[in-house]
Amino acid sequence: MQYNNEYKNTYIDINECTSRGACSISPTISALQELAIQILQNLSHYILQLEEMGANNNNIKYEIITVLASLISVNEFSDKQLYEIILKEYYMLTNSKKAYNELCSAKNIIPKDLRKIIKINNSTSISQAIALGEKIFFEKYKKLTVEQKNLMTLLLIVIKSTSLNMVKLSDFKVFEEDTYHKILTILDTFNHYKVSSKKIQEMTEELSEHNIKLQLKISELIPETFGSIEKTEVSHSTSKGKAILVSGNNLFDLYNVLKAAKDEDIGIYTHSNLLISHALKKFKEFKNLKGHFGNKTENCILDFATFPGAILITKNSKNTPEYLYRGRLFSNDYIVPDGVIKIENNNFKELIDSAKKAKGFSKGKIKDNTTIGYNEKNIIKEFDLIIKKIKNNQLKKLYIIGIDAHLEMQKEYFNELFSNIKDCEQVISFSYTSNKNNILTIPVGDYMALATKLLKILFTKYPATSEKIVFFFTTCDVMTISNIIALKKEKVKNIYIAKCPPTQVNPSVLETFKNKYKVKITTNAIDDLKNIRK
Repeated sequence: MQYNNEYKNTYIDINECTSRGACSISPTISALQELAIQILQNLSHYILQLEEMGANNNNIKYEIITVLASLISVNEFSDKQLYEIILKEYYMLTNSKKAYNELCSAKNIIPKDLRKIIKINNSTSISQAIALGEKIFFEKYKKLTVEQKNLMTLLLIVIKSTSLNMVKLSDFKVFEEDTYHKILTILDTFNHYKVSSKKIQEMTEELSEHNIKLQLKISELIPETFGSIEKTEVSHSTSKGKAILVSGNNLFDLYNVLKAAKDEDIGIYTHSNLLISHALKKFKEFKNLKGHFGNKTENCILDFATFPGAILITKNSKNTPEYLYRGRLFSNDYIVPDGVIKIENNNFKELIDSAKKAKGFSKGKIKDNTTIGYNEKNIIKEFDLIIKKIKNNQLKKLYIIGIDAHLEMQKEYFNELFSNIKDCEQVISFSYTSNKNNILTIPVGDYMALATKLLKILFTKYPATSEKIVFFFTTCDVMTISNIIALKKEKVKNIYIAKCPPTQVNPSVLETFKNKYKVKITTNAIDDLKNIRK
């Protein structure tokens, strides 16, 4: 994946996938996603009606949120996998509708049934489901402007992002009812009438605020559950012996694997966003936690191919595994990719047995360590000094740099940016480093919730809406888009985002996003700094 810093405007107009609205996913997967969303909209209506009448089902609540969170990685599913989700959804829909009508009958109430509802059954084939999804797509969008369609896509992005954070919170045994009802209400809105662009934008912005609150809650629960965050040197070296790689971002899965394998002669290595675990006190208790394997989250195929042991892909993680590693890849996620072995009920015996059978590391390899974590009290002191300088007009600009995108082009961009930062300017970076005194790096290990918490502390002391504050977002994922929308709702002025490749965000959607929220796209560091300083 690469970021291109320039687009020709004509690309937006003539690219066929732009008009189709599915640059990032295949037409068949796009059609099945439309069907999945439509069923969820229908289901939302009946769930809300049931809850209004006092009926409640916690299992369905979690199932709905999990399905929505899973759709973040919809382009990684096969037709069959997405079809299985659709059948589960439809089962919930028919049962909820039946329960609602029975309850209305018992209470002698006229039911508020939907006039138009999706109808499929177990004999509906995948090809029929795809055809139905295509029909929904064309009926849904034929009367909409490009802007309305793109705004609806942005709303769905924020729904997915918020649902993912709700699923993460559920691991901590927390369920945010207000956010859940907000999502259901939004979905149900589309059952009843045509929604204006203004209304779509309002719903998107309101939900993005909920999403920020979820991230802040996660950031509080991490140290409460896994111990305080400490500045830590993390080994990237490997040791001779059998090994398990745990990849993704779910700390609970990593903790459970460490517990399950604590009496085994197996080294456990983290991968991708689990780097932060090494800075948490509770994980330091495990002697079998050896270090972090691989340097780039996007490079899972190369890392997986070179890792000589068993690999666990944790829940709610975005990976595109190569199916050549059959028998060595495991996951306990809601939907497991083809060729990956599904783990049930946190029973990691099969994972451990696979690690024992694998060749393991024949010899160790020494690599440089990295620093992860921070001392929050010291960071707050640094913030206070920076704010004092801003108020005294010693600092003209404060640049906030997001988490690491792990791309060489991004690294070069920020190396150039840092080399051209003036003495009267300050950088707070959650990723890239520099030896300059006016660049403060806070290594959060790409854990967005922790960065969100620290920024919350900073901006209770100094307004994020100041012209002196400039944000640089380095990634284009659903969380980034949701967070930018939340910041713009709070009237934050200066936001830059790296150019999103069309495989990640539809160029037409990105154009609407950029124009509606006055987001600037990075070009090159020198020109961007010139424009900022104007």
